[in-house]
Amino acid sequence: MQPSAGSSPGLPFVGTELPSEVHGGVRYQIERVLGQGGTAVAYFATRQAPDGQSPVVVKVILPRLVMESGDHAQTIVKKEAVALGRLNERVPPTPFVVRLMDTGSVSFAYFGRSLQLPWIALEYVNGGVEGTTLEDRVGHSVSATRYAFDPTRARHLLDSLSRGLTEIHAVGVVHRDLTPGNVLCCGSGDSEMFKISDFGIARPMGLAATFGDAIVGTPGYIAPEQIGGNAPVGPQSDVFSLAGIVYFVLTGQRYFEVSTPTQALVAAGTPERRSLLDAATLCPELRSREAACQAIDLALARATAPDPAQRPRSAKLFAESLLPWIEDESRSSKPSRRWITSMELFASGDPSVKSAWTMRHPPGDDRLLTSVAWNASGHCLAASTRGLVYWDGVRWAPASTTGLTDPSQIRFVRRLSATRWLVGGDRGLLGEYGDDSLDSSLSQHESVRFTDAHGDPKDMCVVVGEQAEGPPLLHGIVAKRWLRPTVVEDAASISDIARIDDERWLVVGRAVQGKAYAAIYRPLQWTLEPLEVPEGRALLAATSRPERRIAIAVGTKGALLRVERDRVEVQNLEGDPDLASVAIDVLGNEWAAGAGSVWGCRSRRPWKRLWENSTWQAPFISLLAETGMVVAVTVDGGVLESRATVFDPTRPA
Repeated sequence: MQPSAGSSPGLPFVGTELPSEVHGGVRYQIERVLGQGGTAVAYFATRQAPDGQSPVVVKVILPRLVMESGDHAQTIVKKEAVALGRLNERVPPTPFVVRLMDTGSVSFAYFGRSLQLPWIALEYVNGGVEGTTLEDRVGHSVSATRYAFDPTRARHLLDSLSRGLTEIHAVGVVHRDLTPGNVLCCGSGDSEMFKISDFGIARPMGLAATFGDAIVGTPGYIAPEQIGGNAPVGPQSDVFSLAGIVYFVLTGQRYFEVSTPTQALVAAGTPERRSLLDAATLCPELRSREAACQAIDLALARATAPDPAQRPRSAKLFAESLLPWIEDESRSSKPSRRWITSMELFASGDPSVKSAWTMRHPPGDDRLLTSVAWNASGHCLAASTRGLVYWDGVRWAPASTTGLTDPSQIRFVRRLSATRWLVGGDRGLLGEYGDDSLDSSLSQHESVRFTDAHGDPKDMCVVVGEQAEGPPLLHGIVAKRWLRPTVVEDAASISDIARIDDERWLVVGRAVQGKAYAAIYRPLQWTLEPLEVPEGRALLAATSRPERRIAIAVGTKGALLRVERDRVEVQNLEGDPDLASVAIDVLGNEWAAGAGSVWGCRSRRPWKRLWENSTWQAPFISLLAETGMVVAVTVDGGVLESRATVFDPTRPA
């Protein structure tokens, strides 16, 4: 069937399939419209492949533009796809740019002419309760707290966007329409991620062809050279837009209050600029630092100079001029108390979630996973029997481990940030992984096997060690300095640890008596406080939400232990299922999984079995829980996902 202009104006592809022209057996089932911009219609679609399904966004170029530009539309999209495709070549790929997954074209009848409309398929970003776009999230912050982003959050955003732009510019692409609406967000608190999206008007540098002679870009963020043509469009054009975004996230207001290209050109050409201190929604932490605000004002003014030559040459240089003023790195990187309070507004009710479970990847790989570290977009780095591997939402791929002679010695991996992981294993291996290489400078104990850790060695971290003989050890690290280890005499093995708050870690495993073991460890005091445990041979997995001072652990026979502040609760779930993984989402909802089953507990209500399939015989060893999304992975590489089709945090179930 060939959709036509008269079939459903603006929505011609809903209900149809687009076959991949690159990947055999892959098709995109178009389900609904997400939105329409000046160059394309964005559709929510399901990528259907022989090895599983995944949600995607398919953007189809508008027929009007194809009609006006002729072959130029195909040229631009293909060149852009080639350029941006280079960002996916590295494993793990950059997390700061929405991932390009596929490209092609589809026939379309448009007022008597048969056109080939270019399309691209991009990763789908699940925004959760705070919103999917940066515009949504800043609006939520102002609404819930009366202020825009705090310095910690703004610093993280600027670092993420500058890194993303640096990688985009490195492959020869200029975005040209960077706005708060084109930055997508997922995760919350210290897991929050920001991704540059919407390359509908991006073009490779040096390519003369464009979509006709129309001015492209958003007034208030568009650089003047994109309007007046007085200078070439280049990386400094995106720096101009990034400066406008920085002002917006710090104040909740636009840097240039304009609505037309002419107004934007005039505003950019005048020397006057808004000051942070003029905005009532500037957070108190920054307002109290007047010198910092003035320095930021000067940096923003320079980055929005009418002449591109007067701006910082790159997004990296612009970020470096701002980051020390937005927040001193010595300050805490934890979520602000104000943000935590705003999330409690959502957590006060039981969210209504109608979910659909999808197999993203079938179980049955001969490579076994031993440890998994997620990011908020549903991707993960995992330690396996063949070294490090990365799940990009579609497939597993080997991750480079430059500097490590035996990748199979890695036993665990923990996420430190969007681009950094803590890894450890045999022969005292402990180091930081990132940029395709491993820095093992933390390794100090060659006679010990490190099996788990929680925390950041730059701040405070606890590492689990096993000796050839004798009980397990707990090693504390503070500011990269090792503390004296604590011997865990009562434990035969330690399976997991989780940080409860600034001073306490939950330690779980199997006791020497052959039953479950649990204790609270205080590394600065070298003390272990034994806890009451549920029935079962062992507690196998633990997780926490330090901002809520909550930690939970699960194990055999449905064993479940919960620590909230100073209160400890134990129980065994109905049916005594063996549970091997556990997670808590930002709203405090709790999740657990074992072989062939996933359980959930929302707002402290009774636990319920949410999914069951006896053919999935390998246990789920890891869970990711974000608002509206749960992802579970089995030891043999199976990936199961549930995404909310309805999410209303204000309505009781």
